[in-house]
Amino acid sequence: MSEEATPLLPEPFSFYKAVLRGDHLHFGLWPEDRPQLTIEEAQEEMFGRLLSYFPPPPARVLDVGCGLGYSAHLLSQKGYEVTAIAPSPELISYAQQKYGKEGVLFVESGFFDDQPVFADGLYDVLFFQESMQYLSPLSLVMGRARRLLKEKGTLLIGDEVCYSREIKHLTAVHMSSEFTTVLSENGFKITEREKVGRQVSLTCGFIIKEFTRNFDELAASGGKDAVEQLRHYLDGWKSQQQWYADGRMGYEIIAAKKDSFFIRPYADGDEQRILPMFNELFYTNRSIGHWHWKFRDNPYGSHKVALAFSDTVPLAVHYAGYPVPFYSAGDSPAEFISLQIGDTMTSPAVRNIGLGKTGLLARTSQYYYARFCEEEVPFIYGFNTGHIRKLGMRYLGYTYISPVPYWVKDLSKSPLKPTPFFRRLLSGFAVDEVTSVGSEWDDLFSRAGLSYGLLVRRDAAYIRWRYLDCPDKVHRIFSVRRRGMLVGWSVFVRRGNKLIWGDALFDNRYRESVTHLLDTVVKRCFQGVETIEGWFSRHPGWWSKLLENAGFSTVPEPNDLTPCFVIFGDRITEEKLEDLLYYSWGDSDLF
Repeated sequence: MSEEATPLLPEPFSFYKAVLRGDHLHFGLWPEDRPQLTIEEAQEEMFGRLLSYFPPPPARVLDVGCGLGYSAHLLSQKGYEVTAIAPSPELISYAQQKYGKEGVLFVESGFFDDQPVFADGLYDVLFFQESMQYLSPLSLVMGRARRLLKEKGTLLIGDEVCYSREIKHLTAVHMSSEFTTVLSENGFKITEREKVGRQVSLTCGFIIKEFTRNFDELAASGGKDAVEQLRHYLDGWKSQQQWYADGRMGYEIIAAKKDSFFIRPYADGDEQRILPMFNELFYTNRSIGHWHWKFRDNPYGSHKVALAFSDTVPLAVHYAGYPVPFYSAGDSPAEFISLQIGDTMTSPAVRNIGLGKTGLLARTSQYYYARFCEEEVPFIYGFNTGHIRKLGMRYLGYTYISPVPYWVKDLSKSPLKPTPFFRRLLSGFAVDEVTSVGSEWDDLFSRAGLSYGLLVRRDAAYIRWRYLDCPDKVHRIFSVRRRGMLVGWSVFVRRGNKLIWGDALFDNRYRESVTHLLDTVVKRCFQGVETIEGWFSRHPGWWSKLLENAGFSTVPEPNDLTPCFVIFGDRITEEKLEDLLYYSWGDSDLF
C-alpha cells in the first residue's frame, strides 16, 4: 500500500489515493440489484450515470475541481474537448504528468480566478463532480457558470447534499434546497434530478473500513500530523454514514440547462405587474389594498411569492401563498405556520412552455417549496378544481383528501325552528354582531380548539386580520354568548338569496348555541334568504352530526373543489389531514 501512496499530493488526496488504490477519487454507485459491486466497479457505474447526461461528443467541457484528473481523462477518451481546473499546483502537476499528453488541458486555477480559459459562452458543459461543496456562495458560482456556458449549455453536478439544517454547520455540503433556488434564480432549468444517496452510501462504509484497517500504515506514510488528520477524516466519514442512514444527508445528480427564464422571490413593486395579470386571468377587480392585506400586511409572514420572468416576458408565472397559524390538538398539542396557496397563474404568452414536469409552472412551484416551505412548514394547502387537480398531481406534487363537503339548508323546505321564548330566556344565549375582538376570543379557542383536532388557530389575532381587517368589507361576524360568556361565533356573506356561512367555531358543550345563532341572524339581519350554504369538513364528527340535526344536507361542491396539500417531512401525514382536519370556506381565499 505504501507503494501506492503519493507523498507529493496534498492531504487528504494522498490518503484517499492509497485507500482507493487509484486516481478515481469519487463516490461509487451501487444499483439496488447489484450490491455486490467492488468499489472500482461502483465508481465506474457512477461515472457512467453522470456521462449519460452529457451531450454527444465532441463538446467542450470544463471540469471544475478535477482532483487527480481521472474523470477528465475518461471524458477525453470519449471524444470530448476537456479543460480541467483545480486550485492546487500539486494536483495539476500530477494530472499533467499522467494525463496531460492525452488531450486534456489542465490549468491551475480556482473557479473565480481571472484566467483565459474563462471566456464567456465558451463551454457546452460545466462539470462539477464532488467539487461544488468547496465553492461558495452558490449564487456567485451559478452566475459565473451561466456566463461561461453556451446558450442551452448543460451544468452537471454530482455531489453530496444536506437535507437538514441541523447538520449544516458541521459540513461544507450545500443544502439540497439551495441548489433549487440558486439555479432557478440564475436562469437554469433543472432537467433531471436523481437522489441516489442510498446507492452511494456504501462508499462511507468502504472508506471507514479501509481507513481503520490501514490506519497505522497510512499514519506512517503521512506527515507529523497524520494521526490527527486520519482521526479527523475517519470521524467525519462515520458522521456522514449516520447522516445518510437517517436521511439528513444524501447524494444528488443534477442536470440543468441554461435557460431564458429566471425565477425569484417577490421584489418591491412586483404587485404592479401581478395585479393586472390576476384581474385579467380571473375576470375580477382585486384592489391593491386587498393584495397588501393578504401578502404584505399579514401578521404571520409577508411576501411568500415566487415569480418567473424573462427579458421579453416580465411576468410569466406567479405562485404565491399567505401564512396562517395552525393548531393540532391531541396528547402533545402543537402550533405551527402553514401556507394557504392561491393566485397560481401562468401568462397566456408562455402557456406552450408552461406545463410539464420541467415547465415553468412546475419549476416555479419547486422553487417556492425550496425557498419558503422545506424545513419551514409541515404542509401547504389549497383547494383545486377537477382540471387543476390532475395538473397538480402530475406536475406540482399535490396530494388530495376527500372532496369539499358542501352543506345546504333549504329554508323553504326546512325552515329554522325558532327556540321558544322561555327556553331561549332560560338558555341564556345572546347573539350580537361583532366589530372588534379581544382576549375572550383567545379563551374560547383555548377551550374549543381541543375538540376540533387539527385546524387554523382561530384566535383573536387571526379573526381580526382575516375578517375585520380585510379591505373588501364583505364579512359579517356574529358572536353567541351564554350568560355573558363567549361560546361561539360565525362569519357570513350574503350573495343574492343565499346566505354563505363561511366560518365558525363553537364550544361543543353548548351545541344549542349554533341553531340559536343561525335563527337569530337570519331573522334579524338576513331576511329573505332562501338557503344557507357553506363548506365544512366532516371532521369533527360531533360538528357534522350537529349540522345534519339542524337540517343541513351535503351536495357536490359546485366547482368540484378538493383540498390539496404538499407535505414536507413526516410531522403531518395525509391520513391525519383526512381524519382530523377541520376546515371551512373561510380557510380558502374564495370567501
